[in-house]
Amino acid sequence: MTLLALLLLPPPALADCSDLSVIEELTCSSEVSGRISATTPSEVSGATARDAYTCGSPFAPLTQPGGDQVYAFSCLATGSVTLRVSDLDCDLDIYILGDTCDPYADCVDGSTAASTTTDSVTFDCVAGEDYYVVVEGYGYTYTTGTGACRTGGGNYTLSFDVSRGSGCPEDCDDGRDNDLDGDIDCDDSDCATDPLCCDVDGDGFESEACGGGDCHDGDAATYPGATEASDGADDDCDGIVDEGTAWYDDDADGVTEAGGDCDDGDDDVHPGASETPDGEDEDCDDLVDEGTTAYDDDGDGWSEDEGDCHDGDDGVSPDAVEVLGNGVDDDCDGIVDMGDTDLDGDGFGAWGGDCDDGDDDVNPGAAEVEDGLDNDCDGLTDEGTDAYDDDGDGFSEAAGDCDDSDPSVGPGAEEDADNGRDDDCDDAVDEGGPAYDDDGDGLAEVQGDCDDAAVAVGPDAEEVLGNGIDDDCDGEVDEGGAGDADGDGWTADGGDCDDGDGWVNPEILEFCDGVDNDCDGEVDEDCDEEVLGDDDGGEKGACACAAATPTGGLLGLGLGLSALVRRRRYRPSR
Repeated sequence: MTLLALLLLPPPALADCSDLSVIEELTCSSEVSGRISATTPSEVSGATARDAYTCGSPFAPLTQPGGDQVYAFSCLATGSVTLRVSDLDCDLDIYILGDTCDPYADCVDGSTAASTTTDSVTFDCVAGEDYYVVVEGYGYTYTTGTGACRTGGGNYTLSFDVSRGSGCPEDCDDGRDNDLDGDIDCDDSDCATDPLCCDVDGDGFESEACGGGDCHDGDAATYPGATEASDGADDDCDGIVDEGTAWYDDDADGVTEAGGDCDDGDDDVHPGASETPDGEDEDCDDLVDEGTTAYDDDGDGWSEDEGDCHDGDDGVSPDAVEVLGNGVDDDCDGIVDMGDTDLDGDGFGAWGGDCDDGDDDVNPGAAEVEDGLDNDCDGLTDEGTDAYDDDGDGFSEAAGDCDDSDPSVGPGAEEDADNGRDDDCDDAVDEGGPAYDDDGDGLAEVQGDCDDAAVAVGPDAEEVLGNGIDDDCDGEVDEGGAGDADGDGWTADGGDCDDGDGWVNPEILEFCDGVDNDCDGEVDEDCDEEVLGDDDGGEKGACACAAATPTGGLLGLGLGLSALVRRRRYRPSR
């Protein structure tokens, strides 16, 4: 119970870190070798129970009075830290102490496994904290016990990977992934400027990261001054890829030698370029000047530029023999069928197709002109000119055909009043139809002209009173004047000389009644009978009612005339 009480009561620190002899300040993945012998002093613990280490699996608490060796490290980043000891030849223990170095009150973690080969301990360090590592020799105070270190042994190798907890970069020459980022040594970006890693490929040039000129320090064939190869890489580190090789477009025309450029020093030469008559193969198809006048298209040894007048016929060239009667200038001397008689000297004889060898304006090579002749000897006269009847309707443009592509249009053709064109070529469209303005007043029937034969009649004309015509085509005659008081169809303005008497108007017959019935300024003219109602027995010349009696015949005549007056009142407009 006394021992338990002592273990539970925190004693004062028995070790002072300032008094410890620290062998080494551990850094990233440090690996050191040491030896603890029977004479190695104890830097940390004493010989009493209160000196016991309170941590350490599986045996804790445990008094460790034997010799020990101490290492230190500072935690730069919070994380997991692993401590390993190997190459043991006896049982050594490992402890991690806090910054007070007190094994009883400040023991962080430890391993007391009964191992005589390897041992390890993993713990979490806190950024900014200092830690001490104690390698403790077990058994030097004992004379018996398996694995105990007594008079001999005590050798060890300490591997302390503090990469996670220290934030240290990769060690560039130990073959391990020290910072646990998946990259080892010079493959790790942490080692980019490490002298060990500045010439990884051993080509004698340091990498660009180290200030050197090697743009790819993982390839010994890539360095400044290396020979550029056709490989899509910048072998000589000059910033240009494949220059000087068949893969490089030297003339910047978009095509390399490897891509078919047959002259990569001339940007006018490459596949797809336009061929010109200059003696060069611009389009790289192994043909020179094809498609130009400098190329011998028919393979007869002559091009157009060399005098071949028909480079599509290998039988025609300057050194060919003229063939009489074929109508061809076989030898390209400008004369067709030379040897045939060319009477008019136009280069064509009768055998050459000259249809009039007495007129040098007529031959197969002449241009057709409007002269009534078959100038080009094709059997047609004046074709392509205004004198030729193109549509075969019997009229040419020169003969007045206003549309020589339509046989239904021409002088004398029947005008179609509804098609909107000048069928008979008289410069009038649809004349005689309702859409044509026959009287020239600017309006046709379809536009409201009710009399398209009278220029003074139309929707825009003014009504003329008394003429008995619907001048403004509004359906009313002489509207706007004085009324027809007697209902005989005539107004005073219209010529009725007595608009109170229905028997008087300019169109009625004269009666023998002492009245100027027809308003011509004469009374009962031509009456030779007794005038009705004339008491003095006077006589008149013949008139319409010579024998009528007032009671019978005159009344009948009046009724007939009244009917005539009514018909006149509703007569159609003129």
